[in-house]
Amino acid sequence: MTAPAQPHIGVVSVDQLRQEGAAAFADALAARSLYPDSQFEVILVRGPNRRNDFHVDPYDELFLQLEGTIRVDTREPGAGLRHHLVHAGELFLVPAGVPHSPLRPAGTWGIVVEIRRQDGDTEAVEWYCDRCDALIEHVTTQSSEMIASLGQLLKDFQASEERRTCPSCGAVLPEPGPFVLEETP
Repeated sequence: MTAPAQPHIGVVSVDQLRQEGAAAFADALAARSLYPDSQFEVILVRGPNRRNDFHVDPYDELFLQLEGTIRVDTREPGAGLRHHLVHAGELFLVPAGVPHSPLRPAGTWGIVVEIRRQDGDTEAVEWYCDRCDALIEHVTTQSSEMIASLGQLLKDFQASEERRTCPSCGAVLPEPGPFVLEETP
């Protein structure tokens, strides 16, 4: 294992980055790495995002919600699909290997902390049918740069109606729009 380059020692103004707004976070993930040379991947994320995938990390992933409420969907063995609300000021931990989908409505901001991928690490992305809940596709990739590789993987999947078609029932998984959190009474 190669040691990471000496990380930048200093303060990152999260407030200043938030003031830059949506223009600084234009892709589907709406994410920006804060310390690219650290052993930790520290990512500032904003909503809305556009996702319908489940990401499976080789390491734990920690969500710190700064503003607004997000929903993190998980698929846990024996529990099936679960929806978890994470409110401003809360931490949420997704253990390694648990498929999860962080869904961020407009106006939300958070920080995600992961262990930076090393050469040889693998992660997966999965998509499930909205109609019958069958697995549509499972892609495993080796990745040392999570943000760049995941963004392209999502774009490629969404661009193909054939790939988004459920092999069990034939339904086509729609391309995701901006996530909207529906409040429950």
